Amino acid sequence: MHDFKIWDSHVHLFPPEIYQNWEKYAVRDNWFALLTKKPENGKGTEEAWANAEEALECADKAGIYGLVMQGWYWNDEGLMTMHNDYMADMMKRHPDRLKGFISINPKFREKAISEIERCAKLGFTGIGELGPGGNGYDFEDPDLIDVLECAQHYGLAVCIHCGEPVGHAYPGRDFTSLAPIPELVKKYPDLKLILAHMGGGLPFYEMNPKYSGKFENVYYDTAANPLLYHIRSFRAVISMIGSKRLLFGSDFPLLLYPSKCREMDFSMFVEDIREHAGLTQEEWNDVMGDNLLRFLK
Repeated sequence: MHDFKIWDSHVHLFPPEIYQNWEKYAVRDNWFALLTKKPENGKGTEEAWANAEEALECADKAGIYGLVMQGWYWNDEGLMTMHNDYMADMMKRHPDRLKGFISINPKFREKAISEIERCAKLGFTGIGELGPGGNGYDFEDPDLIDVLECAQHYGLAVCIHCGEPVGHAYPGRDFTSLAPIPELVKKYPDLKLILAHMGGGLPFYEMNPKYSGKFENVYYDTAANPLLYHIRSFRAVISMIGSKRLLFGSDFPLLLYPSKCREMDFSMFVEDIREHAGLTQEEWNDVMGDNLLRFLK
């Protein structure tokens, strides 16, 4: 019997300086402003704010042990560096409970590569969450390829935002085509990829015989799942790819049940999975923590 702990693979924790002075930094980064602006009518999905200590306090209430801090797809080099410095400091303060993914914009080119090299030495375990739509590139862009090759060199996982190709419009929705990803996976079989938001539906295409056995290093997270899919999606994805490559991720502090709860929270999603996802004990352990620790080891 191993010492099981729940790990959330996908949270966004910003330096307090940024969320306490939102207007100042929103002017510097239009995409950040679009995705984090509070709705004027006070309704609908919105981004809450949390620092590391607040997030860990919320995690404790939900029985979550560890958090993977995802970066942001900044269009401002200074904000990228500020965010990475904050996450590096938080990892020093909470080394057992926090892991960090490097905030990177591939369009910064040489600066992006040097930032990966700097942060790899600071103990980061991955890169992301990359946002193609927010930074103006696609999955065939040479600048992205350079970042992926650098990640592979340092043994870093890469988390990429994947927008679902159908559905309603919402602020910041990423319409970047996912079509090149399978060939990218074939070209870089040793690259450790996490495709966020259940890969925008890509698990279905893994069943294409042409890609059989090519996705061993591709994992999918469940970030923002309650806003995108029915809880049955857990069972559906596991039926297609098994339980060993699905990662629990919340997108905390995004409000996942906005009609029921307007405060940042982990508990409702964890309980929804526990009660309604239909996971066996082994599948629960895989998805809720073990897969992530194996993948990042």
